[in-house]
Parts: sequence; C-alpha cells; structure tokens
Amino acid sequence: MRVVIAVLLFLTSFHSFSQEWRDSLVVARSSYKKGDYQKALKYYKSAQKKAPKSVDLSDEMGQTAYKAREFDRAEKIYNQSGSKLNKSKKSKTYHNIGNSRMQQKNYQGAIDAYKESLKNNPNDKETRYNLSEAIRRLKDQQKKNNKDNKDNKKNKEQQKNQNKNNQNKNKDKNQQNSNNKNNQSNSNKNNQQNKSKLPNKAVDRMLDQLAKKEAETKKKTTSRKGDNLGTVSGKDW
Repeated sequence: MRVVIAVLLFLTSFHSFSQEWRDSLVVARSSYKKGDYQKALKYYKSAQKKAPKSVDLSDEMGQTAYKAREFDRAEKIYNQSGSKLNKSKKSKTYHNIGNSRMQQKNYQGAIDAYKESLKNNPNDKETRYNLSEAIRRLKDQQKKNNKDNKDNKKNKEQQKNQNKNNQNKNKDKNQQNSNNKNNQSNSNKNNQQNKSKLPNKAVDRMLDQLAKKEAETKKKTTSRKGDNLGTVSGKDW
C-alpha cells in the first residue's frame, strides 16, 4: 500500500512538474507572438530549466534574444547548442550566430560563423549573401579605421607643433620680460646716478656764484678806497 501511495505521489509530482514547464513554454510563445520579447525570454528560460533533458528550446530562446536586441546573449545561446546538432541544424545555428555578430559590428566574427554555416550547407544562398555583405562591411570598417588612425596621427602632430609654438612664444615672452626688467633696472640705476650728480652740480654753481659775489665785493671795496684818497688829496690843495 505504501509503495502504491509513493508511486502515485511521484506520478502526481512529475505530472505537476511537467505541466509547469509546459505552462511556461505556452506563456513564452504567446509573449513572443505579442512582441513582448523580454517576457518571452524570461519564460523560455524558466521552461528550459524545468523541461526534460531531451527538450531543447535554444533555437527559440536565441531567436527571442535576437528579437529583444540582446545580440550578445543570442550568440551565447546559439553557441551552447551548436555542438549538439546535426549538419542541417548546425548550418542554421551558425547562420544565426553570424547574424548576431553582424548586429554587434563584429564583422570578422560574422565571416567566420557564415563560413562555418556553409561548411554544413554549401548551397545556402542567404548565408552566401550575408557572407559577402560581412566581407564588404569589414573592408569599409578597416578603411574607416585607417582613416581615423591617420587623422588621429595628424591631429597629434598638429597638437605637438602647436605645443612647440606655444613653448617658443612663452620663451620669447619670458625673454622679453627679462629684458624689460633689465632695462627697468638700468633705468632706475641711471636715475639714481643722475640724482646723486644733481646736488654736486648745484653745489658747484653755488660756489661759483659765491666766488663771483666775493670778487665783486672786493672790487667795490677797492674802488671806494681809491675814491676817498683822491678826495682827501683834492681838499688838501
């Protein structure tokens, strides 16, 4: 009796668990159709965790992640399932990996994925077209990168020359300031020398004037004495 009950409980639990992942899958697919890719991706992930090992939802999950514009995540999902598939499915998976890498502008990676896809299905025209487009975009990207590198090099050279010119200007300005300081210093020195010379000249002029006055005074004194002698002599007569 106990064994029967245990089996019944196991079957009930298994049925409940099985029904749970199926319910998640239904919600995921319904959300995908409505364009709610984030919700769909959430329920796909839940369904894959609870589903039996024989159930592989990676293709639907990868496509949903791609639609949700989570290209890196889509690439990882496709890569995880790639080794388990037959040639036909591998070709489709690598094609999708290439598309995910194209959206990330990883053109070299896309080229590698498309080539891998064609190895498994050489007649896939869509993959051939995508491969040629990836090659074209890679060349354009390389040209742009080369141009950007040249422009960056040119800008660095111009900046270097500008810095050099600025340094020379600053050097000339500093030299000019130094010359101005020297000129100012010399001017101040000359002014001080001139100031020190001015009093000496004034003293010389004063001495000259005093000497002239003294000479005039002596001359006047001598002249007066001569006049007195003449007068006395005249009176005596």
